[in-house]
Order: sequence, then C-alpha cells, then structure tokens
Amino acid sequence: ETLGKNWQKNYIVWDMCCGVGNLEVKHSNPRNLFMSTLDKADIDVMKASKICVAATRFQYDYLNDDITDTGAIDYNLTAKVPPALQQAIKEGKQILILINPPYAEAGTDVSSSEKAGVAKSKFSTVAMRDYGKATNELFTQFLARIAQEIPTATVAMFSKLKYVNAPNFEKFRQVWQAKYLGG
Repeated sequence: ETLGKNWQKNYIVWDMCCGVGNLEVKHSNPRNLFMSTLDKADIDVMKASKICVAATRFQYDYLNDDITDTGAIDYNLTAKVPPALQQAIKEGKQILILINPPYAEAGTDVSSSEKAGVAKSKFSTVAMRDYGKATNELFTQFLARIAQEIPTATVAMFSKLKYVNAPNFEKFRQVWQAKYLGG
C-alpha cells in the first residue's frame, strides 16, 4: 500500500538477507529482483529447488564485502555485486531494499559474553564512528551502509523498534535521518 499498486513493476528490489528466498516466491517481476545472502549454501538451495529462477541470486557479505579501509564502497574489491545492480545504484533508480536482517547484538561486556565479536564487521569498524551504541546491532549496520551506498533507496524492513525510541539509539537517530512511510 505504501509503495503503490505497481511497486513490483516500478522498483528494483534487493533483498540483502534473502536466505533461501521465501519472501520472494510470489514476486511478480523476478527480473527486477536481486537476492543476496551470506551463505553460499542458501544459493545452492534456491537453485536446486528452482526458487526465483529469473531473479539474480548471489552470495554477498553486506557488512564486510566491498568496503575499503576508509569506509567507502568499491564493488571492484570482490566483483560480487551484479553489474546490473551496480548500474541501477549508480543511476539512482528506484530501489527497494527488502530486508529481514540478523538481529545479533553485542552486549556491553563482550569480552566475557558468548556474543563476543558478533557485531564486529568491517563496515562498523571503519564507517560507523558517529553512531554510538547502535554499532552493537547488526541491523543498524545494514541501515547505515544502505544510507551511505544507496541514499535514495526505500527500505522495507522487519525489525525491532529500538532504533525509533531506545535511549541507546539517540546518536543513531541523529545520523540516520530516514523518513518513515508506514508500517
């Protein structure tokens, strides 16, 4: 409803955490669909079960791949992002980021925690200095990279509402200035 009647026709969709593609099975325009996942095994499952055959499916570690030591995005580092998606981003086409990201969070005492290192990613290390404690959350790392890489994207996300009202996210809200459309 928020995106309009023909959203599947009008938007290029990138699901950055597609898993085995369950959310995309009923997408009506799979040629506008890009599906990436951390695990190559997920891609193999999609291929074996013929899920979203016409979509572009690829393995990609969104929080670690194609990030330079200065925090810039350089697709030449891994050559994993399909050229058609790179072009759409470069041209500023309407892109919908569909995301059900991981919700791992590093606690305050990560040295003794079973979650030690869970939120350590290349992107958080080099590009999230101004985000405060929100860097402990994997889903906010996705949002921060999306804002840098595809600032005109629309994000459709399954998430907790911590980023909206939690005190630990005050710095995050100062930097991440998204417009809420509905949900």
